[in-house]
Amino acid sequence: MLEFDEVGTSTPQPSLKSRMASAASSDYYCMTFDEPEEMDDVTLSSSATSKRPSDCSLDEAVRGAHKQTQLLAQQNMDLNDKLTRQSEELAEARAQLRGYSGPLGLENASDEEIIRLEAFEKGSIKHSGFLEVYNVPEFARIIVCELKPTLARLLTKNLPAYLLVAAFRNHDEKRDETALTGLFSSVHLVLKDTISRSHDLDLLSLWLVNLWRLFNLLRQYSGEDSQPEWHVANTETQNSYRFKAYDVAPIRDQLKLRIEECYTSLMKKAIEHVLSPKIVPGILQHESSSDLMTAGQERRDRNSGSVESQRKSLDDLLQFMEIVHTKLTTYGGDDIVVKQVIGQMARWMCALALNYMMFRRELCNFEKAIQIKHNVTQIQNWLNAKGLSDCRDHFEPLVQACHLLQSRKDPSNLDTLCGEMTSRLKPRQVVAILQHYDPSDEMEDGLSPEFLVQIQKKLNERAIANNDPIEDKDKLIMLGTYLPPFDTQPFSYSDFPLETLSLPSCLHMQSVCRLV
Repeated sequence: MLEFDEVGTSTPQPSLKSRMASAASSDYYCMTFDEPEEMDDVTLSSSATSKRPSDCSLDEAVRGAHKQTQLLAQQNMDLNDKLTRQSEELAEARAQLRGYSGPLGLENASDEEIIRLEAFEKGSIKHSGFLEVYNVPEFARIIVCELKPTLARLLTKNLPAYLLVAAFRNHDEKRDETALTGLFSSVHLVLKDTISRSHDLDLLSLWLVNLWRLFNLLRQYSGEDSQPEWHVANTETQNSYRFKAYDVAPIRDQLKLRIEECYTSLMKKAIEHVLSPKIVPGILQHESSSDLMTAGQERRDRNSGSVESQRKSLDDLLQFMEIVHTKLTTYGGDDIVVKQVIGQMARWMCALALNYMMFRRELCNFEKAIQIKHNVTQIQNWLNAKGLSDCRDHFEPLVQACHLLQSRKDPSNLDTLCGEMTSRLKPRQVVAILQHYDPSDEMEDGLSPEFLVQIQKKLNERAIANNDPIEDKDKLIMLGTYLPPFDTQPFSYSDFPLETLSLPSCLHMQSVCRLV
C-alpha cells in the first residue's frame, strides 16, 4: 500500500512476492462479508462457521459467498411478498371505508342536525339525463351496499332511484334490451338479498322510499298512453325523457314485489317489536295528571312506584313515532309512503289497546275512560301537526269505547248507546266492554243481565238495518298486528330535473359510470 510522507514523494512499493507472504502469515486480514441487520438462524450459523482464507480453500469461500447471496435474495423476495400483501390489505380496507361516516359522529346525530350539501350548477358541464354504466356488478354493489343510510342523508334525496332511471333511459335510447334487463337484474338481486336479511330501521326506510320513487319514475317516464294521469304534470322536457323503445311494465311488476317485501320487513322486523310494548303503557296506563285518578288509585300506584314510569310512557310512544316519521321524510319519503307507514302504526295501536281494554275490568270505568281518551287525543294532535289528519280516524273505535264508558247506562239511553256513538264498534265488542264495566262510585250499581240483553238485541237490529256482513255479528277481537300489502295504486309525481343529476365523489362511481 502506498504511504505518502510528503507531498509529491512516496516510499518504494514492496514487491508482489513479499506482499503475498505477509498476507499469508497475517492474522488481521481475512475474507469477511457485511452481515444484514436481521439474520435468521441459518445465516448466523453460516457466518459463525465462515473460515479465513488461510483455513479454507478458495472453492469453499466462493460456495459460502454464493450461499449467503442466495439467503439474502430469499429474504428480499419474502419482504417483497409481505409488502405486496400489505398493499392489497390496505387497498381492501380503503374500499370498505368508502362512504363510511362513523368516525364523523353522524351515527349519534339526529336527522334534523344533518346538513345536506347541494353542488353548484356548473354551466360548462351539461348532460341529457343519461347514465352510461361501464361495470354493472360494481355499480350494483356501490348503489346498494356502499350507500349507507348515514351517507344517504347527506346526498340528494332518492338519489339511487334517479341514477337507475337515468341508466335505464340510456339503454332504452340505444335500444339495448339485453343491457337494460341485465342492469336491472344485477341491482335487483343485490337489493333483494339486502332487504331479506336486514332488520335495520334506517336501511329498510331508505330502500322503501327509493323503490317507491323508482316505481313511480318508471310510470312517469313510461311510453304508455293508457294512463294519462302519469304524464299530465310532466313538463315538455320531462315528456322528451319518456321511454321510446321498450315497455318497462315487467320491471315495474318486479319493483312492486320488492316494495311490498321491503314494507313488510320494515313494519314487522324494525317497527312492530319496538312499538308493541309501548302501546298499553302509553295509551291505557299513562297518567298525565293525578287529577284523573281517584285518591285510592293514586295511593296504590305511588306505593308501587309506577307513577313516574307511567307518566313517561306516552312520551316514549310519541318519540318513537317521531323517529319513524323523521327517517322516512329525511330519505325522501312522500306523503303516500308516510301515511301508509304511520297509518298502519295507528291501526296497530288502536287494535291492541282495544283488545286489551275489553277484558280488563280495571280499565273499564269512568275515570280510566277519561284518561285513555286524553292519551288518544295527544296522539291525534301529533298526527295533525305532521299533516296526517287522515290517520286520526284509525283511533275512532277506541275513542267510541271511551265514550261508551262515560255515557249514562240505562234503558232510557239505549238508542244513544247503540246508535252513532258506537257505530265503529262491533256488537260483541260493545257487550264485552259493558260486561266488564266497573262502577267507580259505590252508589252506582252494576249493569243487570237484562240490560245487556236489551243492548245485544238493539245492536243486532242496527246491524241488519246497515246490511253489515254476517261475520261482523260475532266478531270480537280486532286484527292486532295484521299487515295488509302496501298500496301501490296511488301515483306520485316527481319534479326533479334529471339533467341536473350528479355523481357524488364520496361513492367513487366515476370509474364505473358517467353522465352523458
